[in-house]
Amino acid sequence: MTRLGTVFRDCPGLLLVFVGGAVGTAIRLHLEQAAPTESGRWPLTTFAINLTGALVLAALLEFLASSRLDDEPARRIRLFGGTGLCGGFTTYSTFADEQVALIRDGYLPMALGYGAATLLLGAIGTVAGLVIGARLAGRTASTEPDVIDPDTGTAPGHELNPEAPR
Repeated sequence: MTRLGTVFRDCPGLLLVFVGGAVGTAIRLHLEQAAPTESGRWPLTTFAINLTGALVLAALLEFLASSRLDDEPARRIRLFGGTGLCGGFTTYSTFADEQVALIRDGYLPMALGYGAATLLLGAIGTVAGLVIGARLAGRTASTEPDVIDPDTGTAPGHELNPEAPR
């Protein structure tokens, strides 16, 4: 199948991403208008948006990976909520623009702190999201990767592995 044929075959998936992205962008726009960042100030709104987005995306993806949802419903939720909603909600382009503005306006230490805090707290938020997602799915998060059974191609606990403990 050609690439164009693949795109048209997955129009429902594209629509889910589009609608989720529109909703996420609208929420972000509302928050940015409600709490705009003043020149020379810490960009708190974008900071909070991106940290929240990292946590929510990690929680959602871990929940879907750990849950017993069938593949197609999980795929739809991932496309709408992960790629669409969280993708539209988070804004790394605004983060970059704010970094440039802070540096241009002479606030280099704040720009460096903002960048470092976003990366560090974003990583911490992602780990917290993984733990939350696993707990919501009814399992304990592990730092150990799942071992894939070479015969079935699945990890223990996956619905295709009938011997997996439930």
